[in-house]
Amino acid sequence: MGSIFTLALIAIVAGALTGLVGGLFRLSLMGANNVRTSVLDWTREEPALRWIVPVVLAAAAVAIARLIIRWVPEAAGSGVQRVEANMRAEIGFARFRVLPAKFVSGVLAIGAGLALGREGPTVQMGAIIGARAGRLVKVTEHDQRTLSAAMAGAGLGVAFNAPLGGAIFVVEEVARAVRTRLVLTTLIGSAVAVGVAQLILGSQSIFSVGDVSMEAAWMLIPYGILGLALGALGVYYNRFVITMMDFMAAIPRIAPEVKAGIVGGLVGLLGVAWPSIVGGGDTINEQILLGTLTLGPLALILIVRVVLGPLSYSLGTAGGLFAPLLVVGGAMGALVATAHNALFPGAPVSPVAFAIVGMSTFFAAVVRAPVTGVILIVEMTATTALVIPMILAAATAVLMATAMKGEPIYDTLRGRLKVTSPDPDRPAD
Repeated sequence: MGSIFTLALIAIVAGALTGLVGGLFRLSLMGANNVRTSVLDWTREEPALRWIVPVVLAAAAVAIARLIIRWVPEAAGSGVQRVEANMRAEIGFARFRVLPAKFVSGVLAIGAGLALGREGPTVQMGAIIGARAGRLVKVTEHDQRTLSAAMAGAGLGVAFNAPLGGAIFVVEEVARAVRTRLVLTTLIGSAVAVGVAQLILGSQSIFSVGDVSMEAAWMLIPYGILGLALGALGVYYNRFVITMMDFMAAIPRIAPEVKAGIVGGLVGLLGVAWPSIVGGGDTINEQILLGTLTLGPLALILIVRVVLGPLSYSLGTAGGLFAPLLVVGGAMGALVATAHNALFPGAPVSPVAFAIVGMSTFFAAVVRAPVTGVILIVEMTATTALVIPMILAAATAVLMATAMKGEPIYDTLRGRLKVTSPDPDRPAD
């Protein structure tokens, strides 16, 4: 192996590039969201076009996003499972053309309103940058994989402005190992990447929340119950994701681009009726974190997003699973708290606190990476007051999911990949 100092220097350069690409990706998504909002605002003044133009534009954008995947199949889906498979030498390094394909497909799909996350594309794009940087400097294949995994974590950090969460994700989920070279490379890459991205996007946390706290020890009981509920929901959610993928693939006589366009049009139609419910989920999460939604709206958000996330992912465009999970977890947490307050008005709990804990807990249940989930949400909300209930709820969720014999989502997705060449310049299968 090469010198650890060489690896650190490469991590600095690759981290800066990951931050630049990831920052521009997030900036592009913000622009796409502004375009969608502008179209909706314009069509409100043109009643004859209100139910036509947004639907047609969304259908076209999603169809084009899926067409890109026909040309570059490795850019499909989240990309996290590919990074994990490469780390385990189960598949080869991604070709460089995956990066622009992932970028454009992700902007089109998420910008059109599909319930997909920005983190999947930034994770895979970061991994490609890391592997390519290692190849150019001619480090060993092992160090290329180390750089790929490290920059994947940097990409996650950029997506959520969470450098420590991105680093922990590499150790807990991608590599599932603690090695000095990997940890050092990941920390350097993640710090540099997020620092560069902040030059583009600013340093504010993703979500702005007021003062929250766990006011009494007895509140650990409802948090534990929330963890059990989300653990069970996570198992069924994972199965539903795979079921929707299989269902979409089982319609052979319709081209993938046509299927994507039809679903994109339906999502566009939903966006006309309820603009905040579509897309990655930041807007609806902000509404949930205000703590003012009642049982009815919260239940409807939960139902719609539980269906919309897997449906969007089944199309095969570029886009991640993480961000949509936060909406489901947040809605479930706020729903439990609101129901508790209705049943026990003399012992109220905070819907905002439960929403925050729900976000980290559902992530833990689906991905089976509880530490990553807790740290990500702490960084995204800039609050540490709920760490204890977050840890407890995450642990109970993982216990429930394990007891139900539910497989972590990326283990399942990784098992569905084809084996490819380890050489990034040779064609993949």
